[in-house]
Amino acid sequence: MDYDALGLFLHLSRTLHYTRTSRECHISLSALSRTVQRLELEVGRPLFVRDRRSVTLTAEGELFREHAADTLARFQALKQKLARDAERLSGTLRVFASVTAVQTFLPRLLGSFRRAYPDIHIELETGYAANALAMLDQGVVDLTVAALPERVPAGLVSRVIVVTPLIFVAPASESEAAELARRRPIPWSEVPLVLPSSGLVRSAVDRWCQRRRFQPRVYGEVAGHEALLSLVSLGCGVGVVPRIVAERSPLRAELTLLDIEPRLGDLRVGVCSERTSVKKNRIVRAFWSSLDEAAAGER
Repeated sequence: MDYDALGLFLHLSRTLHYTRTSRECHISLSALSRTVQRLELEVGRPLFVRDRRSVTLTAEGELFREHAADTLARFQALKQKLARDAERLSGTLRVFASVTAVQTFLPRLLGSFRRAYPDIHIELETGYAANALAMLDQGVVDLTVAALPERVPAGLVSRVIVVTPLIFVAPASESEAAELARRRPIPWSEVPLVLPSSGLVRSAVDRWCQRRRFQPRVYGEVAGHEALLSLVSLGCGVGVVPRIVAERSPLRAELTLLDIEPRLGDLRVGVCSERTSVKKNRIVRAFWSSLDEAAAGER
């Protein structure tokens, strides 16, 4: 069946005026007449009654109008579905995040994206938060959840998701570190500290110690928050972590969160991608679009 012919027939069945349909559909009168005649041959019945003064639908024409309208509606629905399917993205989004991020806000962060693009496979790798930006720079992943410096490199696109204070944590069990942490004032130069080996948290601790003019007594340096909290829970020393890490840790019952002034400051945690990747990679661009849509929905 010729869908264009069905469209012309439906238009003529509404106007019941050959000249008007010819003009509005941009087709000559003779071509319109031939189209109607061809349809009538296919159906085997007259569809219109035409005289010098009027045009009316026959009983068969009324039935055919219902068929034509239904056929065109189904055809339009099919075209729309095919267009949507053609636009559906598929492939892989490679994500790196810390264990804490995976256990807290990452499912919410990826939820709207997953619902909008179910054919995209999410490849998730966990590890030390301090390595996140390096993995992005090396092209190992498309997206990282990382602690963000005050000035994010120009080549990155980022968005802050969580702002959490940095806090001191001490052992809950009896130990030298726990006893020193209970004193007021705390003799910081005597307190064994378990610290990150590098990264933004370590820089914040170093600045804090410098302002207080003491050389920290470092018990150990570790690469991840989980290892740091393990050593603290064993009584090895006092550590520094983001509050969200301490509160969500399975070791929470074995830790004492310290309220210390002056504070260490806040840690901004967010998502990052290479700016060129957002421009060139449709999957990465779709992720950032889903973030924008989710943010708009929350406002």
